[in-house]
Amino acid sequence: MEKSFEDAIKNLMEEMFDIQNKSNEFMKVLTHDENLSENLILLLLRLKLFKHMKITEISEAFMLTPGAATNMCDKLENLDYVERIRIKDDRRVVRVSLTKKGEERVAAIFSKFSKEKIEEISSTFVEINKLFKKIEY
Repeated sequence: MEKSFEDAIKNLMEEMFDIQNKSNEFMKVLTHDENLSENLILLLLRLKLFKHMKITEISEAFMLTPGAATNMCDKLENLDYVERIRIKDDRRVVRVSLTKKGEERVAAIFSKFSKEKIEEISSTFVEINKLFKKIEY
């Protein structure tokens, strides 16, 4: 018996939500023992990955207003995890980057995993991303 279009849509939605749930579960593992919100942890991770970000880049990445992004940075700056650096050529431009304490906090987040486990998770994510790239919208 052939699947109906409705069944195909239902299966697609179930798989989408399952992927989303598994992604959320992984984020909970990363942030489980942390006293920071998930978004603050994600910002620390993005800053580790990109070295620095402007407030506008942070607001776009998190789909927030620049004021809300500034508030996130304020919280992390008060904890000495990030610092704001003004660009000499254009003092209006402010880059946010990790401090030494912020770098240590990111390392601590991943210290719950062995190197092998991190490589295994990374390899799985690479495969998932390859599969997503095959999908044409």
